[in-house]
Amino acid sequence: MKRIEIFTPQQVPITFQVAPVRERILAFLLDAIILFGLITLLYSILSAINLDVTSAETINMVIITPFFIFYSLAFEIFSGGQSPGKIAMKIRVIKLSGQELSLTDYFLRWAFRWVDIWGSLGTIAALQISSSGKGQRLGDLLAGTSVIRIQGDYKIKLSEILKIENMEAYEPLFPQVTQLSEKEMLAVKMALDQYKKYPNTGHMKVLAKCSLTIRERLGIPIEKSDPVIFLNRLLKDYVTITRS
Repeated sequence: MKRIEIFTPQQVPITFQVAPVRERILAFLLDAIILFGLITLLYSILSAINLDVTSAETINMVIITPFFIFYSLAFEIFSGGQSPGKIAMKIRVIKLSGQELSLTDYFLRWAFRWVDIWGSLGTIAALQISSSGKGQRLGDLLAGTSVIRIQGDYKIKLSEILKIENMEAYEPLFPQVTQLSEKEMLAVKMALDQYKKYPNTGHMKVLAKCSLTIRERLGIPIEKSDPVIFLNRLLKDYVTITRS
């Protein structure tokens, strides 16, 4: 699975999985089914109310045709880089610079759909995405964007992540950790895993910030300790207490 590292405006790196061609094609097909289903419904309604030819042509020109043309552009702008198909596939358009996408970025991606998707039945787009290290088609290259997975490979619950044995003799050091939710502890585990895979300064900054935030929230004295050791101990305490 291809991965890309995006730096936020605060210069904190975040690693994402690039959405594979298969998932992008499925998202496109879902959008096509939704789009043509809605258009068919609109035409059925127009036929049922027996509009005259002039009125039907006006509605077609003012409503149906723009709806077909601007479907993907409008949804991605107003849904933060997602169309209904992308939402279903849990993928999203992001800016490789770490900034928010501008209207120009969305427009470039949309405009070149007519070249690398519609104009070649998707062949050009599929080849470009497969060969690009960042999963970019022509529209993405010009807009400086890519499509990433929102949900990574972490599809297991916290209770399945850590297997701690012989817990009878273990004494939790931070019992107040139960104030944190399972979702929050899973985020801590994911941050630790990211640092383990990519032990760079950026990921260490993320762990340090996470450690400081948790200490302040739980009322744990702030010390100059290794955030990796602290967060691992916190995670172990959480699993121990919630299992007992």
